[in-house]
Amino acid sequence: MAEDVTPERIATIAASARIPLDAAAAARVARSVTPTVTKFAEAKVILALEVEPATFVIVAHGMMR
Repeated sequence: MAEDVTPERIATIAASARIPLDAAAAARVARSVTPTVTKFAEAKVILALEVEPATFVIVAHGMMR
């Protein structure tokens, strides 16, 4: 999983979100998130995210019962 966190992947995600990010910044982001991504992968943590953002906010705040 951590091997998937490359500067190129970060740059692609930023570009798709229309966030300007130069190559050096993408490399810094990749280096900084890799340890966390590695720990999540080792612990086999699965984060279930809703497709529709408003629903995710409601679920995240525990408002649905």
